Amino acid sequence: MKSFKNILIDKIGLDEELYFALEKTLIRIKLKKKDFLIKEGETCSFIGFIKAGVLRSYILKDGNEFNIDFYLPDSLVSSYTSFLTQTPSVGNIQALSESEIYIINLSDYNKLLKLNTEYYKFGKYVSDVLFIRKCKREASLLMDSANDRYKFLLTLFPQIEQLVPQYHIASYLGIKPESLSRIKHLTYINEKVLLKK
Repeated sequence: MKSFKNILIDKIGLDEELYFALEKTLIRIKLKKKDFLIKEGETCSFIGFIKAGVLRSYILKDGNEFNIDFYLPDSLVSSYTSFLTQTPSVGNIQALSESEIYIINLSDYNKLLKLNTEYYKFGKYVSDVLFIRKCKREASLLMDSANDRYKFLLTLFPQIEQLVPQYHIASYLGIKPESLSRIKHLTYINEKVLLKK
């Protein structure tokens, strides 16, 4: 959990004693490919940190799946609106590969907040990271072309094409898999032209 420790101590400024108290509350979860971390209709009672593996969140509409986010190693994962409001999740979070996640459940989280107000730094970090990701994705969907959304995805997740099937990436971008193939082909041609100059 070195990267999680680095985030809490170096980025957030939690002291080591408080970090180790938080670490003691973490529960290790292992998922197989296609296992669910949470399903639609369940209430989310955790914030997770991914040590290994890849997950996706998606919603179902009229029998179709629409990917809304991906979670790679060293990232946070939660159905955060459900967590904050303690109402049923509208989406699903599913493992795309064997995954290892460390979670803090809601009751332990609340106990830590009561124990020491310094833990609010952790809460603020979680909300900031998840909120900013959500806003950037929404803005990109509304304002960017499919090609620009693809480039944005690659800046967010540089290794995603090696980790996630193309049809899942296309769903996240809001396009058909064949459209993604065309975008990738044009990107490849443009890069070759630039290299020749």
